[in-house]
Amino acid sequence: MLARQRDICKYVKKLAVRPNYYLSWPRPDEHLEEDWVVEKLESLACSFENLHTFDWDGLELPDDRLWETLRLRCPKLKSVFTNVGTRSLDPSSRLFDFTDLTSFSLIVRHGLGGSELFPPLEHLPPRFWDMIIKHCPNLEELAICSFSSSSRVFDFEPAMAGHWPKLHTLTLGSFGYQSDFLLGPPSDPRSLGDFLTRHTALKYIRFLWNFKRWMSPETMPMHLGHTALPNLDTYIGVYQQLAELPHPESVETLDLTCEPMYESRLNEVCEVLSRLTELVSLDIWTHVMNPARDNTGFYRTLVQAVPKLTDFHFMCTTGFPAKQLKQLIKQLHLLPDLKRFSLTKGHTLRDESMLETALLILRYNPRLKQINVRWAKERCPNHLKQEGSYDVVADSDGRPVSLVVLERGIPLMGKPFTKRYKVDVPRLGEGWRGKVRKVGHITRKLK
Repeated sequence: MLARQRDICKYVKKLAVRPNYYLSWPRPDEHLEEDWVVEKLESLACSFENLHTFDWDGLELPDDRLWETLRLRCPKLKSVFTNVGTRSLDPSSRLFDFTDLTSFSLIVRHGLGGSELFPPLEHLPPRFWDMIIKHCPNLEELAICSFSSSSRVFDFEPAMAGHWPKLHTLTLGSFGYQSDFLLGPPSDPRSLGDFLTRHTALKYIRFLWNFKRWMSPETMPMHLGHTALPNLDTYIGVYQQLAELPHPESVETLDLTCEPMYESRLNEVCEVLSRLTELVSLDIWTHVMNPARDNTGFYRTLVQAVPKLTDFHFMCTTGFPAKQLKQLIKQLHLLPDLKRFSLTKGHTLRDESMLETALLILRYNPRLKQINVRWAKERCPNHLKQEGSYDVVADSDGRPVSLVVLERGIPLMGKPFTKRYKVDVPRLGEGWRGKVRKVGHITRKLK
């Protein structure tokens, strides 16, 4: 489209290029030669006069000449995001020639496989560190991480020497056990705490952890100063790192899906959660040891620790039958402000449909505005078998009357599917069994 209508290129401020997108789901992306994509971008570069953000998300780092072209022909470019695959980084790459960037991201992409428990840390070229530490003093966003930590992991320890007063977004990883079973990187546990204490503008932190076949340690000293992270509102990582947070009241969004929470750690996790008095959004991964037992107390204790939630994503990738679901959703009345509830669970052929799950959730929680259901399966692309989004339509009195549905997935047999439709919901009274009447298909894209 851009090649046919070059005149619109001058209006493009952000450009994300994702050839062979490995997270395309449920249908895989069509294969594209990435060198061909680079050639097309080079031919258009001089027309991107207002481009300030470029994001490359291919299977491998693009040909080096693309970075030179973008740097010279896009004078307003300040944000560069790229991932890498299996190819080694060229120490003399033109990628490291940028100056005065406000955002930079270097990520090892998903899906590289690998089975190493302790892959050697890969040292990044000195020119990379010179670029971001010496030549980008106004950096606001930095990401150095790996989503394939059994194959390739960067050593980001030199970043601890950096100081960017405007830094508000930080993504680092993968952290985990090293071959000596100490946590790392960095090798000096105090350096991370000192780094975080210096960067008081940080609002968003994401730490990727992978403990492989082991559980995380019960404690992780962070060595934070008493003035550390006064503006932090979003944290993604493990709960242990929040135990020393001097300003827990600032955190509003929390994601604890790096590893499953076992019942043996429920009290420790809830103690941390209860300190986050302004928390409104929580993603948490739990491990239900025995789906046949009554776990009502487990769910109640968890929910009571986070009374202000408006968004709650509960993930359990082991079996999670309707009996367990009822035990959980009967506790959601303890969250009076809850608007969106998402459930990710392991799936078996005996389980109810996604729609039936959504209706069951709505039955016990009719004040919800949106319900999301995901079936997780490790061997499926993106670890998802099916997902559904159910927007609740209410009458003037706030009672649910219908669901607007979008379902996608990979069936047991046949091609991947996408369904859009609307169903009537009967009045939610005593004895309601969740029967619905499908009132029509929706062919337009749902907002």
